[in-house]
Parts: sequence; structure tokens; C-alpha cells
Amino acid sequence: IEKALAQLKGKEVPKSNRPEWNHPLDWNLLMSLPPNPVAVISTNHGEIKVKLEPAQAPGSVSNFISLAESGFFDGLAYHRVVPNFVIQGGCPRGDGWGGPDYSIRSDLGPWPYNTGAIGMASAGPDTEGVQWFIAHSDMPHLNGRYSRFGEVIEGMGVVHHIEMGDSIRSVRLVEE
Repeated sequence: IEKALAQLKGKEVPKSNRPEWNHPLDWNLLMSLPPNPVAVISTNHGEIKVKLEPAQAPGSVSNFISLAESGFFDGLAYHRVVPNFVIQGGCPRGDGWGGPDYSIRSDLGPWPYNTGAIGMASAGPDTEGVQWFIAHSDMPHLNGRYSRFGEVIEGMGVVHHIEMGDSIRSVRLVEE
């Protein structure tokens, strides 16, 4: 609105205050991945196996794996659970407002947010960091608006049992 008003009044168009992504892709990590990388998310209700999709979301996959390998997610809680929508975790504060001192580029594309899709939580383009969610159901309204970087291949029953405050015990890459 500010930009439109400035243009109509012949004034200088204000610059966006949107942060730019500032965390580069780890190309060496991406090149070292097997053709179909799989992560196992261990929870207090069991395991969720996720097929990662580096070809469609290289920044999100690289970031997720780097965080997982460093143990960042270990012991964090699912801070947001909305039945028939999502479970969300990865917030270091546990309230949905925590994040890293960096942001990654959005990996937006035409891939559908179907049941079991895993995506990066976002406050707008190029603001992703450490929070991610898994879809309880098909959500076409998210298509192209959030970085989808994988999908659940085993453990949707576990996803449906997660409640707010449940624990992410660990996230690890496994050989398939």
C-alpha cells in the first residue's frame, strides 16, 4: 500500500524492510546425498520417516540436514499442533517465535501440499530458518506459498498422535 501511495503522489517508493536470505546453500552436502535421502524424526510417540526432496528444495533440504546433523532439533518440542492442519516444530524457544540469526532462500514451486508434506514455516518470502511443519491433510492453499521439501513415507499415524509439547527426540539421515 505504501508503494502504491508513493507512486500515486509522485514520491520516492519506500524500500522493503523484508530481510533478504543470507545463508548460502551447502553444495558439498547436497552433492554427498544419496539419490533419495530419507530422514527419521524420532518422537515420544514413535518414528516418522520422511523422504527429502533436494532437487525441488535444495536450500531447505541442505539447511534441515545441517541442523539435524548438528543435533539442533534434539529435545525440542512440537510447539504448534492444529488438528487436520499441521504439527510444527523446530522452534528453539518453544513458542513459535524463535529462530536462527540467519534466513534461507524460499524454495517455492508447484509441488502440492498433500497429506504428509513437510515444509518450512515462514513469515514471508526468504524468511525460513529452523521451524518446519508436517501436513495432517491436503492443503492446496499452501501450494507455491511455502517451501515444501519432503513428504512422510512412514509414520503418519505418529504424526496424527503428536500433541503440543510432545518431544522431537532426534532427526537423523538414514540409508535406504
